Amino acid sequence: MRGAKTIVIGAVLAAVLVAALPLTADAASNPKEMRQKLLSLTNSARRNNGLRPVDLNWRLSKNAIRHSRRMAESRTVFHTANLYRLVRRWHPSAWGENVGMAGTVRRIHRLFMRSATHRGNILRSAFSHVGVGIVRKGGRVWATVMFYGG
Repeated sequence: MRGAKTIVIGAVLAAVLVAALPLTADAASNPKEMRQKLLSLTNSARRNNGLRPVDLNWRLSKNAIRHSRRMAESRTVFHTANLYRLVRRWHPSAWGENVGMAGTVRRIHRLFMRSATHRGNILRSAFSHVGVGIVRKGGRVWATVMFYGG
């Protein structure tokens, strides 16, 4: 009987610990992993629509990270004041930006894909590069994706 109680108690403790874990894998990820996840989801959507993937621009990602940090600190979502100023060094003919906030990177991507404007940026064939900035603060993920190409 004692062995059975130990097994039951162990099973209950394991269930409690599992229930306390985040529901999604990216909820506990570091910003680099979350950035890679959002880039992967973006490129998967592009491939599924017959488009070539976008390449990550690390220099632009630094600006995207700063912007995500500003959004997280102010607890509001807003666009970069002058995106062209940040991308003009690459001489783009097209540029755009997606910003968002949610509990997980996967949720942000789903929300982007449900919005005509955000989806349009993800699936715009003129875009060839992105800067991605992810910040986790206050139990939320804040994301900035800066697109350019041409």
